[in-house]
Amino acid sequence: MRVLVIDDEDSARCAVAQGLRAAGVEVLEAADGPAGLAKALDGGVDLVVLDLRLPGMDGEAVLATLRRSSAVPVIIVSSKCHEDDRVGVLDLGADDYLVKPFTIRELEARIRAVLRRSDGDVTSATTIGEVTIDFPSRAATRGGEPVALTAQEFALLACLARHRGRLVSRAMLEEAIHPGENVPEEMVSNVVDVLVLRLRRKLGRDLITTRRGQGVIIDGAAG
Repeated sequence: MRVLVIDDEDSARCAVAQGLRAAGVEVLEAADGPAGLAKALDGGVDLVVLDLRLPGMDGEAVLATLRRSSAVPVIIVSSKCHEDDRVGVLDLGADDYLVKPFTIRELEARIRAVLRRSDGDVTSATTIGEVTIDFPSRAATRGGEPVALTAQEFALLACLARHRGRLVSRAMLEEAIHPGENVPEEMVSNVVDVLVLRLRRKLGRDLITTRRGQGVIIDGAAG
């Protein structure tokens, strides 16, 4: 596994890099936004650990630019702890958010969880409206054109597709995007809604319907 750590604070970046290397992870490092983005776009990176306060290009800009052409999993690490900050970067396409300070063990657990969501576990594909979902490759197309999805976006889409035509509860969707994790209530409260909005923008407004107090359904009327 190869992880890219982008953080301008030398001590923090080195501590994360050393901790991950001790766990057998290959680590690349970058100390500013432009250098980090270039390494992330080079390919061959399995996951990015991204700080938000960066010189040259802040973390939000790095994430937004990266998401235009790559679905590589991204874990944000930041001292910003307000809900608006977390929801903002999740809306930009981040897969997880970890507030500083944190332990290497916690980061490793988050990395494992994000990469589990990236692993394919179904051996077929399905077409719903003009959207085709390829479960083994964890990819989707709309009208034959590839659509870049984050690990969480695909996890939620796959869960809905496996229950096509049936209401899926918020609890089931939360388990799909945070499998086996004890996620704080304040973290999960808005994540499902954010991911549904992102999928509607990418795949069509009519593909996914939210029924207040009941759940979410995918029915194939993609527009």
